[in-house]
Amino acid sequence: MASSRKRSQDEVKEAERKKQKKDAVRQPQGGHYGLYNQGATCYLNSVLQVLFMTPEIHDRLNPKSQITDEELRNLFEELKKATCGTKKITDVIAIKNVRQQRDAAECLEMILQKLSPQASEAFEGQLTYTTKCSKHHSIIEETNPFWILPLSLKDTDESTYSVERGFQMIFQLKSFSGDKMVYCNECEEKTEATTGCEMVKYPQILTLLLKRFDFDYSTMSYFKSHRSVDVPRTLQRKARGGNFKFLLFAFKIFIYITVFFTVEQQVQTVWDGESHGQSSRRTLHSHHPVP
Repeated sequence: MASSRKRSQDEVKEAERKKQKKDAVRQPQGGHYGLYNQGATCYLNSVLQVLFMTPEIHDRLNPKSQITDEELRNLFEELKKATCGTKKITDVIAIKNVRQQRDAAECLEMILQKLSPQASEAFEGQLTYTTKCSKHHSIIEETNPFWILPLSLKDTDESTYSVERGFQMIFQLKSFSGDKMVYCNECEEKTEATTGCEMVKYPQILTLLLKRFDFDYSTMSYFKSHRSVDVPRTLQRKARGGNFKFLLFAFKIFIYITVFFTVEQQVQTVWDGESHGQSSRRTLHSHHPVP
């Protein structure tokens, strides 16, 4: 009889412990919830947390046009109430191996490709590339859309990489002369030329990919840059349509560093989506050295 009573008390304690553990996951102190990790899907969780904290995309989701829009909206509704899983998301974006690590930026593109055009448009910009000869004849002009702009950390010898300078370098003019001169149809000869690009359509959400890994052709292997990264609170860019100001609201560090800016919308915090259970918020400072 005593043994039976002890077993009953142990079962009650175990049930109570499980309930407390469940409640701890469901009631985080910060008022926000996290996503369960299916195996190695922390990269996916971080992207989904960023999208959840991006109001520009919420109203654009069209569940009637795309199943991905529907599942993403359902996930956002669940995240307002409790910690939840991501299996339906991995199913619709066709992630087969949940134990294989991927990069967050790659995952973001996978999601955007599956979303309705009106939803993915929040991340879409356009760059126009122009090459002109020394007499200002247009040799090449083409406009391409983008979701993510890559920045290579090897483009500078400085110990700390500046995201602001790296972003501005995208728009610097490059010159061709000597053996690198290009042929101009109007001049009917090879001539010195300049090439550059302009952002003709600014995305609501500007996403920069900082490439920490590069390929060394001398060793035929990849190497990682260990320099620090200086992430500014704002980015500004002059254009034909006026001056554009982007405000930092999130960054993710996985294989590469993904930095998110939003146009003219002040957001004071970064949302860190954790793989297990509760997520946290932290206040931004003016600049962020990222190791």
